[in-house]
Amino acid sequence: MEVKKNIEENQVPDQDRLAGVIKQNYDSSLWKEEAETCVECGACNTICPTCHCFLLYDQQDDNNLARFRLWDSCLIKDFAEVAGGANPRPQLWMRLRNRFEKKFDFFPAVNDVYACTGCGRCILACPAKIDIREVLRRNVENVS
Repeated sequence: MEVKKNIEENQVPDQDRLAGVIKQNYDSSLWKEEAETCVECGACNTICPTCHCFLLYDQQDDNNLARFRLWDSCLIKDFAEVAGGANPRPQLWMRLRNRFEKKFDFFPAVNDVYACTGCGRCILACPAKIDIREVLRRNVENVS
C-alpha cells in the first residue's frame, strides 16, 4: 500500500500506462538524449531499494581463498562485459535503457509489478539530476 502511495505522490506513471512503452521506445533517440548528462557513477543503482545487481570477486592470500558478493551497477561500462572483452551494451545510453527496461518491462513480465517504489532516492542521488519520472513520462508521451 505504501508503494502505491509513493508512486501516486511522486507522479510516477502507473503500471497500466507504462505497459510495453519501454519496449516500444527501444530504438528511440530519447535514450541518447537522457544519457547526455549521466556521469556513469551508478548512484541511482546503489541507492535504489529494488536494484540488486552484484559481482562476484575472489580474493586469495597465501592460505585462503574468499569469494565476495559486491554491489554493482548496470550503468557502469564493464558491468555486462564478458570474457574476451565483448560487451552487449558498450554505450551509456544502452545501459540507461537497460535499467529502465529491467524495472518497467522485465519485472512486470516476471513478477507482475514494476521495480520502482516511487521513493525518488535515485533522483536525489543523481549528480546529473536525471529524473526517473520525467524519463517515464517521455516514454509514455512518445507512444501516445
